[in-house]
Amino acid sequence: MSPKAKIKKFLDSASRSRLMTYACVLGLIALALMSWSLFEQGWIPVMMAMSVGQGIGTLSFALFLVVVLIDLRQAEFRISEPPPPRHAPKSD
Repeated sequence: MSPKAKIKKFLDSASRSRLMTYACVLGLIALALMSWSLFEQGWIPVMMAMSVGQGIGTLSFALFLVVVLIDLRQAEFRISEPPPPRHAPKSD
């Protein structure tokens, strides 16, 4: 199976709510790591925030983008038509 087919199969069968839950949890973990470096001024918290926190936050954002992509693939787009012209009331 080609990588393109695997991605298409994943996008068709993935659970949006589960992916969004994972994205939120990972985002909170990344936020905790980055906040830790504000309260404790050692080199370990700063390195954790700059490397591990950034990586986890990026993964969280990527999962969110996957959910958006799945929603866009399932959306039905239709052409919007302008409203019919309104005639001005006749004044005598």
